Amino acid sequence: MKIALSIDGIHVEAELYDHPVAGELAGMLPLDLIFNDFNNVEKVASLGRSLTLHGVPDADAPQPGEIGYYAPTQGFVLFYGSPGRWPGLVRMGRFSYDLEALRDLPDATSIHIATRDTTVDTPGKKLK
Repeated sequence: MKIALSIDGIHVEAELYDHPVAGELAGMLPLDLIFNDFNNVEKVASLGRSLTLHGVPDADAPQPGEIGYYAPTQGFVLFYGSPGRWPGLVRMGRFSYDLEALRDLPDATSIHIATRDTTVDTPGKKLK
C-alpha cells in the first residue's frame, strides 16, 4: 500500500509491505505523530497502542530507508541507520527521503502520515 509522509513541509512517498502488521497500521491512518531521535539510527514515535504481531518474524534487522514497528514500546520507526537485529522489531515498509535530512530533524518533529488516497493536508489523529 502506498502512503505519504509530510516531513518538515516536504511530501515524502512511502510504501507499506504486504503483511498483517503493516495492514493494521494502514487502518489507523491518517496520523500525526511526534518523532524523536533514538540511538543515532532512527526517529521514533509512539503509536499509543499495540499492533498484532501475526505473520511476521519474531525479530528483524531493518535497513536505512525502512519503516518499522518496535512492539515493546509501541514505536513507529523511520530508520536512517542500521540498528541491527532486534526481537520485537518488524519491518513495515520503505520511504524515499534524504537520510541525512531525516537524521538532522530536531526532536519533537511532527510528521503527518496518510494513505495516498488521502491528501497530506487531511488532519490526522493526534496520539499521546
